[in-house]
Amino acid sequence: MTPAGWSTWNPERPAELSDLTSGFRLTPVLYSDRAASFTQLPPGPQLRLGLRTIDGGRIEFETLHEDTRLAWSYDLDAPVGIAIEWHRLSSGEWGLRFWVTLCLSGPEGTRFIYDRESGRLQGFDAAGEARLEIRAAKDPLLVTFHDSLEALAAEFENQGYFYLASRGTEGRFVALRFNLVEAPAMRLMLSTASAARPDLPGAPETSPAAVTTGPAQESLQAIHDVMAWNHVFDGINGRPYTALTRNWSARKFGGFGVWLNDVLYNALLWSHFDAEKARQNIEAVFAWQTEEGNFPCLVTGNDAWQDRSQPPIAAYVVWSLFQRAGERGFLEWAYPRVLRNHEWWWRRRRLAETGLVAFGTSPEIGTGLYKGTKLAAKNESSMDNSPLHDPAPFDANSGLLLSADVGLNSLLALDGEMLSLMARTLGKGDVAERLEAQAASHKQRIGEWLWDERRGVFANRLLDGTFVEALAPTSFFPLAAGAADSEQTDSLVTRYLLAPDKFGGPIGLPSVARDQPAYGDNVYWRGRVWGPLNFWTYLGLRRAGREAEAAGLAAMSGRLFDAGWRERLCGENYNAETGAIADQADTDPFYSWGALLPALRLSEVLDLSPWQELSLAPGLAAGELGPLLTPWGRVTLAGEEGNWRVQRDGQTLLAGSVVGRLSRVAFTDQGFQAELPAATEREWLRFARRTIASASLGGAALTAFGDRLNLPPRHSGARLEVEFD
Repeated sequence: MTPAGWSTWNPERPAELSDLTSGFRLTPVLYSDRAASFTQLPPGPQLRLGLRTIDGGRIEFETLHEDTRLAWSYDLDAPVGIAIEWHRLSSGEWGLRFWVTLCLSGPEGTRFIYDRESGRLQGFDAAGEARLEIRAAKDPLLVTFHDSLEALAAEFENQGYFYLASRGTEGRFVALRFNLVEAPAMRLMLSTASAARPDLPGAPETSPAAVTTGPAQESLQAIHDVMAWNHVFDGINGRPYTALTRNWSARKFGGFGVWLNDVLYNALLWSHFDAEKARQNIEAVFAWQTEEGNFPCLVTGNDAWQDRSQPPIAAYVVWSLFQRAGERGFLEWAYPRVLRNHEWWWRRRRLAETGLVAFGTSPEIGTGLYKGTKLAAKNESSMDNSPLHDPAPFDANSGLLLSADVGLNSLLALDGEMLSLMARTLGKGDVAERLEAQAASHKQRIGEWLWDERRGVFANRLLDGTFVEALAPTSFFPLAAGAADSEQTDSLVTRYLLAPDKFGGPIGLPSVARDQPAYGDNVYWRGRVWGPLNFWTYLGLRRAGREAEAAGLAAMSGRLFDAGWRERLCGENYNAETGAIADQADTDPFYSWGALLPALRLSEVLDLSPWQELSLAPGLAAGELGPLLTPWGRVTLAGEEGNWRVQRDGQTLLAGSVVGRLSRVAFTDQGFQAELPAATEREWLRFARRTIASASLGGAALTAFGDRLNLPPRHSGARLEVEFD
């Protein structure tokens, strides 16, 4: 069987395997006679979502139903198909009365035939062609046929576990029933051709892929697990994308939900591994661009908030994916769409004569819930209930919050800068110059009009010139835009980032300064910690050259994430005092953008940014890290005993002993360039299977020995230039 189309695509049933190509589905369901309770295993606490190997070959999870716990695995790379296994971990009742049932179904016209002699179940499509078969290590105790999953549920709930009237050998929906006396552990093989009966599984083993070698690899695996479990198929619009959380897809969103920035962050997180899945999320956002030009704030099966958008991060996400994957065709497709969105902000959200923009809602566009209200304008910020918005007057005529927002203006300036890079790459020099000039002017205005000299901080400012008293981590966003000078940066870091009464402390960053009254509310954007706020602050610190503070924020963010991840929780937000996720109702426990927190730990080892390009600190890998998508392809880093190496397809590309971060790294068939950090000891680099023709460090010639280059100590960073023979 080719497993490429098989995955956990159904947003309402995370444990269900389905094949997008054939339309066949395998749905595990459980029944407890003690509680007369049937479950289709929807998203929620009865599912502990486990390992998803980065190569996509293995899926692990646990189920808990009426105190009976099972460990499950799907091996999509089994030699002859897909291996399905479960193991009983604990029982809540006599196993005779607990049914584990695997249901097989398919598109219209599907037919299943069960052969009792061989124990083989075959599935046929509408044309009568055999498309799959399934065999178990031990035959199911009961094979029943039904009209649908709902009909099976009704039978269990009304007739219990002893009912036999639905037993049969042929039908369109089949249930293979096992109980935990006869099958406390079971293996089944799903394949497209006749296969031998599988063996019973042995004791459950820890998957080798689950064994990690350091915090960076643990972070990489965790990001992949969160992304893969939330990656689903939107049956309404016929496209795969990564949901914010499966918990919202049906109940809250009516089948699908594209919340603009959340899905763009998913694309950014997928870009560490898989360019295709990153593109799928970008496409899911861009598909809803309005005639006005903006990307809507939210589109679901129930509603569309076309009158408002969210802070413009699309250009940064698109450029980041282009840096990693280098697909010019994708850039050509995305560029005009992002440009239209950027221009919409200046056309529809310009704040009087300030030279800045504000959040708002366009009263004449769409029919979305809250349209034309202050709440809708606050929705556009993504920080809906932030105290930053409390004092801002709302102008119903223009639809604007009459407050220039620091975070919005910083991200819009960065958006323009990223668009200028795209335009120059695509040969649109005149457009690039216009965008560069506009971004430079915007940054200057941020640095002047949104800087509160009295407090030494960037702050939101009302149209009458009054600074908003409340502060959020968005005060650090001008660093990411390159809009802060050195004195402003020093004040931001010393007086606010590190100050324990502001944003400092062991758990952060709180979404409002700790000395503000709203901090004690601990409700959503009034005091809790959010991955996106830490993410943009980290990027700003890196851009400003504040490496130590950036590393500290990455480490703190990683520790915060790790505490929840031990219970397989990935918080939408976190308590800024305790780090708790589920301490109050307004947080989701498996939310995709929570994975931005461990992503900062990855960036400390390998990163791609518009200002440092590719940067490496492979000595921080603390073992093996990868695979990661880079301009060199998918690579793995390994650090051991002071030395390190970068590998692709099992072959070493680069090895060395350089301590610290190499930035602006470029490695081609012709040569190698990088900015090297200062060093007190001699170091070396080796370029596997390359002969060095010439090399220089800081303009001074170096002597090479074949593929090896010895580097002298240096008091400051220096540019390394290497030419291959």
